[in-house]
Amino acid sequence: MEFTSEYILLPFGNQELQIRYYGIIIVAAMLVAAWVAARLAKRDGHDPDHVWGALTWAIFPGIVLARLWFVLFPSATAVAEGRTAAWYFENFFNTTNGAIAVWSGGLSIFGAVLGGLLGVWLYFGPLHNRVGRVFHYIFLPFSIVFEAIGWVFVAASKRLRGQPVERFKIPAYETTFPEAGVSLLPWLDIAGVVLPLAQAIGRWANWVNQELYGLPTNLPWGIPIDQQHRVGEYASGVEYPFAGENQTLFHPLFLYEFLWNLVAFFVLTNLYNRNRDKFTSGDFFLLYLAQYSFVRFLLEFLRIEQAYFPGTTVNSSQVFTAIVFVVAVVMFLRNRSKVQATA
Repeated sequence: MEFTSEYILLPFGNQELQIRYYGIIIVAAMLVAAWVAARLAKRDGHDPDHVWGALTWAIFPGIVLARLWFVLFPSATAVAEGRTAAWYFENFFNTTNGAIAVWSGGLSIFGAVLGGLLGVWLYFGPLHNRVGRVFHYIFLPFSIVFEAIGWVFVAASKRLRGQPVERFKIPAYETTFPEAGVSLLPWLDIAGVVLPLAQAIGRWANWVNQELYGLPTNLPWGIPIDQQHRVGEYASGVEYPFAGENQTLFHPLFLYEFLWNLVAFFVLTNLYNRNRDKFTSGDFFLLYLAQYSFVRFLLEFLRIEQAYFPGTTVNSSQVFTAIVFVVAVVMFLRNRSKVQATA
């Protein structure tokens, strides 16, 4: 076994298996946030199992759209190296840097949230049973294998004890999920409370990969970035030394987002637990969107690895966060006005 700053290498036959800390941290972030969400749901009288079900449905579209967003709006460094959106699609199955190569880096939080929302909507909506049935039959061969293995062990145990053995049955699709679906807004509010926690934990994955840092700074909390993770003009060790007294330090954007998201989590949790009756369904998710869009818009001014609309110098992340912020604030204020009108 070999440990490096970014991954663990494990012997695997004649080769080595690479386990990246990035993946471990991201999975931990999802599980911790889901655990907190399940506790909030149970406290509110909701079925906490829906949290784990929705998370399962959100993972795949979340990853797909997170990668798709990066492919559509690649970083300036990727574009400078010739990896434009068109290049990604032309080299879709390139396992090194192509669109399919999620392991090479390049997942967007914007796409992840959109994809996750799609998965959550499918889970709680009226399409749940139809989609679930389709996936049941897609994975039925695997289910049959695992069920058969389990049946063999159970049957052998019963035979040894002289008990009757039931015939093996092919797994059937069974669900108690309502055909009309479940109201989505209360679950979005829970998501709005715990998502900042997931993002706060997940940002440490960016620190491990040295991939979320800002412009050079003389502030005491500036961080060093090694040569292989520097981009653009900052890859020059002459103008921006890698070590020594004059070593160049950079803004730790991952740390700024970690602290902001941590504060946002505690503030939203406090409001949710103490003053939830003063808000309407969906308000907490709108607050989540507004606060994160606000801070992300500002941090983009410090970020080195920016993404632009193809053929322009317009920061796509700032445009998107500005739109989301305005829409979220307008919808939140509209909800507040309705509450005051009925008070």
